[in-house]
Amino acid sequence: MQSLTNQQQQQLSSWLNDKAPNKTLSLHGVKGYLFAVICSPDPIDVAIWLPTIFNGDTENLPDEITMILAHLYNQITEQVFESGYCLPPIVEYSDMCDANFLSGHPLHEWSFGFACGVHFYSEKLLETMPQDAEISESFALAIMAMSFFADKEMAQTVVNAQEQTTINQFAPSMFQMIVDFAAEFAQLVEHTALSTGLYDEDIADDEEWDTSEF
Repeated sequence: MQSLTNQQQQQLSSWLNDKAPNKTLSLHGVKGYLFAVICSPDPIDVAIWLPTIFNGDTENLPDEITMILAHLYNQITEQVFESGYCLPPIVEYSDMCDANFLSGHPLHEWSFGFACGVHFYSEKLLETMPQDAEISESFALAIMAMSFFADKEMAQTVVNAQEQTTINQFAPSMFQMIVDFAAEFAQLVEHTALSTGLYDEDIADDEEWDTSEF
């Protein structure tokens, strides 16, 4: 599948920033959000996940913007299940630790979007999987790392639970975990889901989003 062009990405980013409803996710936030949604063990209907992007307000979405979102959704789906997913190149760690938690920073935005998307299934899986299973530790660690830069106060709480470290020392390792987990996160979710006993081996890959469904 052909990737979004720079012009399409700029068009979507500008619309999200300047014309979308208040508290709409940024482009980087949308990318993190869609990644989490696509990795869900249960297919999430468009009518369920789309409103979160726009803070619940999906009235009067331009057809062209909807089409670009569909293209982005399908592009990320292909990356997750076929070509291999990796963080967008611009989602990098900044040497000044505090900057990574600021609104507008690509890492913060991606992590915030991921946190918004993963909530659709993370709590159910965390509550039902065997607590002594190795997979439970890996899944919980992945969620912690990939959501780490979404909120500095919550990140500091994580750091406070560690021994003899500061957020400045801890944050770079969290970013490296995001990079490492991103490529295999869909498989980790699938294995975690299977460990709960709520799913069988027929967990299906996410399908493409046909805009006629919405």
